[in-house]
Amino acid sequence: MKRIMIAATAVVAVATTALALSAQGRYQFSELLSGLKEAPQVVATSGTGTFKATINNEGTAIAYELTFSNLESDVRQAHIHLGWPQSNGNIVLWLCDTAGPPPLPVSPVASTPLCQTNPADGRNGTVTGTLTEADVIAQAANGIAGPADWDDVVALIRGGHSYVNVHTAVIGAGEIRSQIGNGADTLGHQGGH
Repeated sequence: MKRIMIAATAVVAVATTALALSAQGRYQFSELLSGLKEAPQVVATSGTGTFKATINNEGTAIAYELTFSNLESDVRQAHIHLGWPQSNGNIVLWLCDTAGPPPLPVSPVASTPLCQTNPADGRNGTVTGTLTEADVIAQAANGIAGPADWDDVVALIRGGHSYVNVHTAVIGAGEIRSQIGNGADTLGHQGGH
């Protein structure tokens, strides 16, 4: 009986350790977007949003959910940019696009979802997707050559050196924004969970 208890305890200990190790590499973000976080100038808008993302244990994918509501005009695109708070940066990952006017100088990848889930309402919506190395946009100024630099992009996101931005028809430079993972804009906690 004693051997069975020891064996059972060992199994539980191994299972618990496996669960703890499997969650070790995952990284979660939960950000609030607003016009007050836009840069270089703040934007007076009733628009708000959230960005929730999880980097998987292996660091090979980022599952995300972007919401936006009460935008001043219809959504056009949303991206992850590389950059510091209160500065503009280059687009490194597309979160969504529209079938509207031509995109910014950087084109979306084929897997980029549409921003408008309801064609009758371009000011409110939810977009979900999963980003992988195939989604990386080359940005030579940031040392990002393309998909081969996925690990660098993930490290920059984890380090708080990126932001999410929602662009609209009237405010093309960006209506709502939040820095990702710097701890100042979070809905909850992030990092290593």
